Amino acid sequence: MTTKEAIDPAGSSLSRRWARSSVLTKLYWLLRVGVAVEYLGHGWAGLSRSRAWLPYYDLFGISADTAVGWLMYVTGSVDILVGLVVLFFPLRIVLLHATVWGVFTALLRPAVGEGWWEFLERGGNYGMPLALLVLVGGGGWSLRRWFTQGHLPEQVSDRALVWSHWAARVGLALLLIGHGGFALFENKSYFYKYFAFFGIDGGTVDSANLMAVLGAFEILLGLAVLIRPVKPLLWFVLTWKLFTELLRPLVGQEWFQFVERDGDYVLPVALVIGAGLYAAARHRLRTRSAT
Repeated sequence: MTTKEAIDPAGSSLSRRWARSSVLTKLYWLLRVGVAVEYLGHGWAGLSRSRAWLPYYDLFGISADTAVGWLMYVTGSVDILVGLVVLFFPLRIVLLHATVWGVFTALLRPAVGEGWWEFLERGGNYGMPLALLVLVGGGGWSLRRWFTQGHLPEQVSDRALVWSHWAARVGLALLLIGHGGFALFENKSYFYKYFAFFGIDGGTVDSANLMAVLGAFEILLGLAVLIRPVKPLLWFVLTWKLFTELLRPLVGQEWFQFVERDGDYVLPVALVIGAGLYAAARHRLRTRSAT
């Protein structure tokens, strides 16, 4: 036994198990932990009583006092519970809820007038749980099956592998396009804070059209992911999203803003890990359809 193993045998064992696990198992756990962290981060936002949520409650006639006083705690606690269930007891019905709730909360943004770019930018919030749900298989018309755990099956169909890949791929493309739209079409005020962090004042940003350049660049990144997600591109996207999203807490935003967007960082890695599985599954499907 090495000194490292003697100091941390559990960690060493876990790393060995990860190294020996199949590519499919790694993809499954990456998505599962990713969805859990997403909901823990979103729940953190609720427990922090984020004032940015108030228009969403107002849409349903819920007053700010009621929302801040107790309903945000309820919403946040439910999200944290979802994250913990996905992590430790991944019921299929909870994975379905995670997907639907991700779409619903993203749709609240344009519903209160924030624009459709907000919906697109949260592509990871619904693309990631959908990719996991497709991978493990839903419950179909069986209510009992929906309340069973979504463990990785021994056999995953080629069609499920392809659709899971596309859920992750479209989710990643949308979040990049949406974030680019913030800069190119909406001139989000906090983007000026990002530039200021590097010593670039607002006048320079406007005169050099840096917002348009940044926005167009991210939209092109999203389209590139949609068209041809080669591994170097995906590694660049991962680095880019970690860098740009870390700017949120660095300019004064809450840390949950970074944590709840973990789909931005998980999906590029998931696409890299699952690239071979997707290519092989697509090839087998095309071969069968041609014969």
